[in-house]
Amino acid sequence: MTDRRRVLLDDGRTGKIVRVDTTYPSGNTQVSIWTEDKQGPSVAKVDLARVVGPVTVAS
Repeated sequence: MTDRRRVLLDDGRTGKIVRVDTTYPSGNTQVSIWTEDKQGPSVAKVDLARVVGPVTVAS
């Protein structure tokens, strides 16, 4: 559980999911993602549908 893999968002940002919130009964899921950009680290709260998938590591 402590090994959080990086995910890719639909806008090109990458980060690690640090929290998942699901509301019931609607089933809407929001994820909080720890990101880093030029201004520094931040937490982005986005809809789960914006997570494209895992970041692939080029070898």
